[in-house]
Amino acid sequence: GRIFPPFPDRDDIDLFGSMSPAKEVGGDLFDFFVQDDKLYSCVGDVSGKGIPASLFMAVTRNLFRIIAQQGYSPEEIATMINHSLSAENDQGMFVTMFIGKADLQTGRLDFCNCGHNPPVVNAPGQPAHFLPTKYVNIALGMMDGMEFQGESIDNIREWQFLAYTDGLNEAENPEYELFGNDRLIEIMDTLGRR
Repeated sequence: GRIFPPFPDRDDIDLFGSMSPAKEVGGDLFDFFVQDDKLYSCVGDVSGKGIPASLFMAVTRNLFRIIAQQGYSPEEIATMINHSLSAENDQGMFVTMFIGKADLQTGRLDFCNCGHNPPVVNAPGQPAHFLPTKYVNIALGMMDGMEFQGESIDNIREWQFLAYTDGLNEAENPEYELFGNDRLIEIMDTLGRR
C-alpha cells in the first residue's frame, strides 16, 4: 500500500489523504508537509498507466518536495518542475497537478492549477462549488520554458477543500455509470452542512 507522509498533529488544520490505485501501480500522486507554518500540498495525475507512469510519478513527487521545501510559491514550483520534467522527456509524458501553499497563521492560500481537475470547496455560507480559476496553465512536462500563473485566496479558514484526481469523478459503477461531477458537488455540499 501507499506510505503516506505523517498527518500534522495540529489544532488549526484537519488533513486527510487516501489513494486506492485501480492497478498495482499507477500515476496518481499527492504529497504535503508543513514548514514554517505553511502547508505545502500537491495532487497530480500522470498520463498513461503502469510502470512508466509510476516512475514519472515518483520523480514528480520528489521534485515537488525538493523544490517546495525551499519556500517557493506554487507557480515557481510548477515552473521548476516543468523545466525538469521537460528536459529529457522522450516518451512525451506529462502530469496534471494542483499545487497549494496555505499560510496556517493568516489563512491565505496561494495555488497554481496545472491542467488539473479544480478542487471542490465548501466556504462558509456558500454551497459547495468547484474552485474558480482565472488562469489556465498547461500540464507539467509538456513544453519547456513555460511560465506558470498562480492565484490566491485571502482567507480559507473554516473552508473544506477537496483536491482529487479524475479517478474519483470518473469512477464507474457495475452499470458503467460515472460517479460524476454533480454527485461530487452534492456529497461535498452535504458534508458542509454537518
